[in-house]
Amino acid sequence: MTLEYLELMEEIRKDQQQKVPRKIRGTLTIKAEDDLEFRAERKTGLSSQEEIAKTAAGKIYRTVGEQKRSMVAHIVIPDKEADVPAFLHEAVTKLTAGMESKAKVKAPNGGRLIWNEDDLSVKTVAKEHKIYVNMVIDVKQSPDYNTRMFNLMQRISSCFAINQTSLNQLR
Repeated sequence: MTLEYLELMEEIRKDQQQKVPRKIRGTLTIKAEDDLEFRAERKTGLSSQEEIAKTAAGKIYRTVGEQKRSMVAHIVIPDKEADVPAFLHEAVTKLTAGMESKAKVKAPNGGRLIWNEDDLSVKTVAKEHKIYVNMVIDVKQSPDYNTRMFNLMQRISSCFAINQTSLNQLR
């Protein structure tokens, strides 16, 4: 053996001793008779999440899978939170700020929307035996807001007449 060969072998041995073991993500399957099969996880470099909104308490993202795409809301609640529903409601409100709802007005507590327009909505909640009326008057468009309010009240009255049968069931 030559001196060059010995020096080369010494360098290779030092390199092997200094190398840190590599960690590879994957799945190890143990089959019959201790037969091992390892499948390394493939990394494409692409994220599996398309972020829509993010706050300190959570995030909303869309999955980018080929088979089943979906939107996911991830909210982190502190362990000692006293009012969990209120915290969740506030977190969702912050996360969805700026997102448009497809429904103009949502009925509270599982109620039924019987009239829904930009400036007027009428909802009934059978469990509470109540009718909710929401009127919107834009003073810039209608400087005579008294007349506008009376027009909206007439539309409410016609809504009540149209839905008289279902409203009688609230009693």
